[in-house]
Amino acid sequence: MVTCVACLFFSCTKTFAYFQGVSTLKFETDKPEGGKINNLLVNYCTAVLNSSAFTGNNFLYDAKQSAFVYLLCSNINDNALSALSLSSSALSSTYFKRKTFADLWFTDITVDDIDLCDPLSNDCDLSVNIPNLFNGIINDYVNMKQPNLYGFIAEFDWDDEQMKDQINIFSSWYFDGVQICGKNETRYPKTCKMMQWYMKNVHNIFSDVKILSVTGVLAMSQTKNDQRNKANEAKKPDPFSCNSTTITTDIFYCGLYGDQVAKLTSFVNLAYNELFYYRLFMWYYLSMIQKHRSLISENTFMTDYNYILKTFSTQYMWSKDALSLSLRMMSDMYMAFPFHVGFSMYQEDLDGFGKAVARIAPPIYTLYDKLRNVQKPQ
Repeated sequence: MVTCVACLFFSCTKTFAYFQGVSTLKFETDKPEGGKINNLLVNYCTAVLNSSAFTGNNFLYDAKQSAFVYLLCSNINDNALSALSLSSSALSSTYFKRKTFADLWFTDITVDDIDLCDPLSNDCDLSVNIPNLFNGIINDYVNMKQPNLYGFIAEFDWDDEQMKDQINIFSSWYFDGVQICGKNETRYPKTCKMMQWYMKNVHNIFSDVKILSVTGVLAMSQTKNDQRNKANEAKKPDPFSCNSTTITTDIFYCGLYGDQVAKLTSFVNLAYNELFYYRLFMWYYLSMIQKHRSLISENTFMTDYNYILKTFSTQYMWSKDALSLSLRMMSDMYMAFPFHVGFSMYQEDLDGFGKAVARIAPPIYTLYDKLRNVQKPQ
């Protein structure tokens, strides 16, 4: 049964990387201490946080850089888990505005105003709550990434000059150094105004971010950009290069705002890093409750393994399909939007050309008559 469950979740999608360091990932298969779901989660967190990252084929899967693992494991009060130094990972508590299970909507049964899902007990229906956690993270990633499409790479004071700087970074990359919003005089005033309108509407997208802290994430991006600039001033190699995937790649930073070369590739890595550890959790959880039936037989709320399996499977398929659709839509947007901006610039060039021709056309039109009658007195 364990093999079947593993095949169910790991064969549903293509494998994006040839994993290195698999031998370092070892899960505890004995019954969790006290027969508690909370201790089962401790076993999962201990295993993935002690393992090496899985790398290969330009992808990096690292538990210490997974928001799903961070939020799941940081909610478990256990001395053994604190020894793993979760706080020293690439993620920081400042990146989240919702951190506890109660804040993350882990609820099902309340007795005497005490939610039995916080802290986790055997009454917590993880087949519903865990997919909700994963879906919330991916939803936030998509909402945090969309502003990057318009050239948004870091927090700024929203004055016109700083906004123009952000737009110029975007246009310089896509249009071979052309800056849409010039410092003194702009060649494309209408396109510049259009891009400013897009940038000002970024806050509408950020308002849909529920778990991540927008200010915390943008502060991270600004800090790393400042460090990069200082490194470049000192003529040292860029310490935050996202061009290649290595064991030191910052998945969170590169995926959201750090990758100016292959923006969507790093974002896909970020999203699939979450999907990998989400699937891994489902495989381990289902395997353990199938092997140790007392984990659910002693549960006062969830007692049917088949129901849990069906719920998890259904939620997983929905999550996977929604993620695939979101990535396809974002890929289309990243391909189409620069064309939209480019055609706007082209239209302005045509308008400028038309006005220039209009100024010189009348003399040209009269030139033939003047040359034909050049000896006639005017």
